[in-house]
Formats: sequence, structure tokens, C-alpha cells
Amino acid sequence: MEWEEALLVAWGGEMPQQPAKYYRRKAARARQMADGDTTRAMKTRLFDEAFHYDEPSATADRFAKAQCFEAQSTEMAC
Repeated sequence: MEWEEALLVAWGGEMPQQPAKYYRRKAARARQMADGDTTRAMKTRLFDEAFHYDEPSATADRFAKAQCFEAQSTEMAC
């Protein structure tokens, strides 16, 4: 287990299974559907779903940045 994975586990998170772009698309689609003609309860559910997709998107972004930072650090050390 690399340090990024260990840190995510320690923070109570997990590594996203998909890239951030996937989760952003899912969140945008849920928001788009909520903006359409639907009931108040359905809008609430869709906005909640979009919110839950935002979290793994942010986690995937952080993980990708950490990987990039690690790669740059390794290149500089060489």
C-alpha cells in the first residue's frame, strides 16, 4: 500500500474506482435531470445524488494530484 492509499484509508476515505471526470459527468447529469419537470421529492433525491458524486470526484482529483506530485518529485531526484 502506497502512502496515498494509507492516508485515504486513515481519513476514512477510499480510492475512487473511476476517474474524476466520470463522477463529474454523473453529478452533472443528476443536476440536469433535477432541473427538468419533476416532483419536489425527486428533485431533492437527484440533488442529493449529485452531491454524493461530487465527493468521489474531489477525492479522485486529490489522488491524481498526489500521483502527479509524486512523479514530479521522483523525476527531480533523478
